Amino acid sequence: MFHRFGTIFGSQFAIHVLVSYIPDKLRVFPENALLRSVFFFIFLLPSILTAEGIQRISSFDTITRLDSNADHSWEITEESLDPQEYSRAFLRGEDTGIRTDRYNVPGVHQASKEEVQKVYIIKKFIAPETWTAPGLSVRLGTLSDKDKTYLNGRLIGETGDMNSTEPQAYDKVRIYEFPSSIIRKGEMNILVIEVKKYFHPEVGIEQDRTEIGDTQLIEQDYYRSEYTKIALLMIYFTVASYFLFLFVRRRTDTENLYFGLFTIFLVLYQFLRNQIKYDLGISFLYMKKTEYIILTALIPVFANFVRAYFKFPRNIYANLLDGVYGIFVIFYLVSNDVLLYNKLNNFGVQFGWSLYIILVFYYLIGRILKKDKDAILILAGVAVVGLSTILDSLSNRNIFVFPRTVGYTFFFFVISIATILANKFVRLNEQVEELNEHLEHKVEERTQELNESLAHVNKLKTQQDGDYFLTSLLIQPLFTNQNESSKLKIDFFSKQKKSILFKNKQYEIGGDISIAGNISIRGEKHSVFVNGDAMGKSIQGAGGALVMGTVFQSLLSRTNRNGGHTRSPESWLKESFLELQSIFESFDGSMYISVVIGLLNERTGGLHYINAEHPWPVLYRDAQASFLDNEMSLRKIGIPGNENGFEVRFFQLRKHDVLILGSDGKDDLLIGNDDRGRIVNEDETRFLKTVELAEGDLEKIYNETLKFGELTDDFTLLRLEYLVEPQIESVSLQDVLQKAGTLFKEKSYDSATEYLEKYANHFPDQEEFFLLLGKSYLKRKEYALAAKNFEKAADLNPKRIESQYYASYGNKLNKDFQKAEHFGKITYRLDSNLLPNLVNLADIYKNLNKSEDAKQFVQKAKQIDPNHPSVLRLADIF
Repeated sequence: MFHRFGTIFGSQFAIHVLVSYIPDKLRVFPENALLRSVFFFIFLLPSILTAEGIQRISSFDTITRLDSNADHSWEITEESLDPQEYSRAFLRGEDTGIRTDRYNVPGVHQASKEEVQKVYIIKKFIAPETWTAPGLSVRLGTLSDKDKTYLNGRLIGETGDMNSTEPQAYDKVRIYEFPSSIIRKGEMNILVIEVKKYFHPEVGIEQDRTEIGDTQLIEQDYYRSEYTKIALLMIYFTVASYFLFLFVRRRTDTENLYFGLFTIFLVLYQFLRNQIKYDLGISFLYMKKTEYIILTALIPVFANFVRAYFKFPRNIYANLLDGVYGIFVIFYLVSNDVLLYNKLNNFGVQFGWSLYIILVFYYLIGRILKKDKDAILILAGVAVVGLSTILDSLSNRNIFVFPRTVGYTFFFFVISIATILANKFVRLNEQVEELNEHLEHKVEERTQELNESLAHVNKLKTQQDGDYFLTSLLIQPLFTNQNESSKLKIDFFSKQKKSILFKNKQYEIGGDISIAGNISIRGEKHSVFVNGDAMGKSIQGAGGALVMGTVFQSLLSRTNRNGGHTRSPESWLKESFLELQSIFESFDGSMYISVVIGLLNERTGGLHYINAEHPWPVLYRDAQASFLDNEMSLRKIGIPGNENGFEVRFFQLRKHDVLILGSDGKDDLLIGNDDRGRIVNEDETRFLKTVELAEGDLEKIYNETLKFGELTDDFTLLRLEYLVEPQIESVSLQDVLQKAGTLFKEKSYDSATEYLEKYANHFPDQEEFFLLLGKSYLKRKEYALAAKNFEKAADLNPKRIESQYYASYGNKLNKDFQKAEHFGKITYRLDSNLLPNLVNLADIYKNLNKSEDAKQFVQKAKQIDPNHPSVLRLADIF
């Protein structure tokens, strides 16, 4: 009986297998061999026959699959072993002492720790008794990465250098031929594969299939499959060449270029996934580098094909995506680290495809909504390929094992896209033929329609020119230079973009305006000048210029009619600005104007001005041109809330100084064209060079400007030249502070403020001056101006407690709590027990909704004066 049992399983092997399945508690039995055998047969034979799952191969004359299934599987171990000695021990029926786990092939084994570099994959099978095949081979699928394969303890094949740290062939299908004599006929055989991993933690037989059988049959099946794929790629390549040829003949159809490139990339990528590549002798690293580059470029090129086919313009989103993927490609070119390739592909490139898919769906859905059938067909193809790509990506990431489908779905996709492009070409030809057949009749019809339209347009143009003419008549008397001073010279130059011919006379209309005149302020003669640019073109801009001219001429007339202005130049500018702001703001956003308004004291040369988002004034002094300032403080007149940023600026002119003001037409010049359209000058400093070349002369400036570029907007300049030496009175700081202090003590805050403002530009670095001016504004409840002057004083002396405190307090009253907190903290660092500042900080933090900080300062203030009214008020809140 036991002889027959050994014949079936191999006598010693059977006993070894049975012993290995005996639980430790049951391994106490008699030493007698006969009793031991009976024990095995009776109690353990049924269980071992069902548990071992050894695959029995019926014939080697056909191909037998070795993949795992419900009846049999492979084994794997991370324990170190000698494949030859292990195989011999197993075949002798000895206990190898190696623990193995079940392993489903094909599939991925996750190494338990990074230190595990090798695993051993084991397949046990029972060979047939006889076969006729002259040679046998085993196909092992793709192994990650290097391997040595042993059959019954003999090395039958190896791939890659086990001592190398570089990847060798992790996507190569292994086929190893071996002599038939190695096989133990009708008995147990063991296949041991020593595998060295590359990508942690994945290792094992990851893709393809495992099989054994006749060498000729296995190789035929292998090459038939791979060359069939090559034949398919030749079809792709032919399609790609055709559409690239179409692009060469017609460069405007860029969709042909993108589709051709997409198909070429697809051919290269699929070839690099083909096993025939290993017959070319190309370095594995460079094949992988090329594969990753093509994979990265494939989806962006297709997205650009869809965009070009449906004539969508490029946008920031598409440019940004293409730029990022361009960086990926550059990384692949300069790096040789395949591990980084893989990480970038998995966590960058493939995840970034979703953004391209969103972009493609945006293009396609936009066309589908317009009933475009081509978009529907492409969307269906994209959906199928997208699903296939997701399945392959998940398979590549070893989430599950699934046959590769992209190669097949892409075939139908490429052919369908090629058909769509071909149909488009046919449709165009049919349209051309139809047009040719009816061309003469259509030309006559079109000529008739054009003549009728032209007559209607001429009628409308005549009416429009009449409106423009009347508007120009209204603006002309407002665009005036009424300066009558002998101490300065003001000149205008105007070239409006819109020119009309009405009743054989040429007129201009636009949104630019220049005005100059004279007023008296505190008995001092001042020259007033304005250069502005109203929002909009033609009639809209002219409307803004008309409102600006009317209101400003009214301001000048009213000031002169009242005998001049009794307050400071700053106050006149502020009142004028607020009046203009209220009028333009009433148009509810349909009319804005950028403007520079200047007020020049003819005797002293002191220039006060405001700039409401207008190009910066240019100072031409000693043959050098420079900007008078270089930052914006006001938005265009008419923008709501603009009065909060009001600031009057000051500049001291010298003899023969020249100021040149101009609208943005002097900068926005057309300097060329490129593929994207017009090229407009964006360098505002270019105008400074123009002024210097023209030596400050307006006519020459205009001519030099035309040499540089073509006008695209209204071109208006105002030139002011100061002709005399300024007469600046000398006054001491002590006298000014004494007189202003007396007025302040007498509670004549308006007089104190006006007196100090008169000398504000004499003492730009005197802390006491700005501290007193800030207190005067504070008493007048003009908190914005008070805070501004307190900040100047605080900046001049950062260590003075009084200046820092008032800067914080003034900004708090002006509701700028961030600045108030900043200066309050500085004050606290200088004196942590200053009670007013503790109360001030508590109030600031209350308004900033920082209750805990507010409570902290209330508690500190309580310790100093618990009965202080402000402390009690805040204590009730917190």
